[in-house]
Amino acid sequence: MPVTVPSSLLIVLEVLRPCFTAPSFTTMAALVTGVLSGNGPRTVTGMWQAAGFGCDGAS
Repeated sequence: MPVTVPSSLLIVLEVLRPCFTAPSFTTMAALVTGVLSGNGPRTVTGMWQAAGFGCDGAS
């Protein structure tokens, strides 16, 4: 499931794009979106869940 990064945030993140490969930029943008939209602890797991990549309960 792709993360929708708000266009206003993407403008800011674009400054950092040269520092990342394409796949790692996508991951970083998802994590930043998650940390800004999350309301729990600021862990990588919390950021990932806030970005919409949380566990769906399937094993």
